[in-house]
Amino acid sequence: MKQLPHFILAVSLILIVACSKTETSMSADESTGPIAPSLPLGIEQVAEPTPPPLRGGAHDDIPDLTGAKVIVPDMVKGKWKGVVFMLEDKISHEITEHTVSLGDEWSVPNSQIKVKAGTFLPDLLIQGTIFTSVSNELKNPAVHVTISEKGQKLFTGWLFSLFPGMHAFEHAQFAITLKDVIPS
Repeated sequence: MKQLPHFILAVSLILIVACSKTETSMSADESTGPIAPSLPLGIEQVAEPTPPPLRGGAHDDIPDLTGAKVIVPDMVKGKWKGVVFMLEDKISHEITEHTVSLGDEWSVPNSQIKVKAGTFLPDLLIQGTIFTSVSNELKNPAVHVTISEKGQKLFTGWLFSLFPGMHAFEHAQFAITLKDVIPS
């Protein structure tokens, strides 16, 4: 009977030590923050992406993506050969469609504007300054373009077919949007 209080004290101390070690290890894990979910794309994981700083100017809501990285997953490479741009002439109100192969440059009729169709991502995902596609399905199609006039860059960015007004190319006479894509 005399040993029972000693036994209860020993078990209590063991439980207290075990609980404090569990809390300590949980606190250490919590301090590292959440980890981005694993993507089955062979893409390098980006833990806790921080939004890039906003730049000043006409598009104050567009982040400064200098140094951004575009990752085209293997499941997307070679599956798309072109895009269809919709061109609206704001003066004549004429709307026309123009098919452009990825990597090619297209000259806007009756102007000195050139549009280079760059990388196409069918299911665009942006994590911080990483641009990639999480599938090869047309869930969030976007094409990276460079638009210039008389050799001077007017716009470098993404055109989104589902959100044509988001960070759109702005020009006094023309509106250019992504209408469709051409599979390989």
